[in-house]
Amino acid sequence: MTSPEYVADTANGDRIGVVQQRYEGSVYLCPPGGGTEWATAPEALRHLSPEELVRVRVFETPVGRWR
Repeated sequence: MTSPEYVADTANGDRIGVVQQRYEGSVYLCPPGGGTEWATAPEALRHLSPEELVRVRVFETPVGRWR
């Protein structure tokens, strides 16, 4: 299994997403942790800063059950 590719969509206010698929000139993204998928142009994407990547990993980290 490959690790997820996180990017920021500059066409949508630097919205952070996980790349789901690249198809016919569009990139399909999903919010970290799940949610509604959206499409954007590849040229609207940028790599995340180290600070943004830490924030994303918080959303992706499973939380155990309290006893």
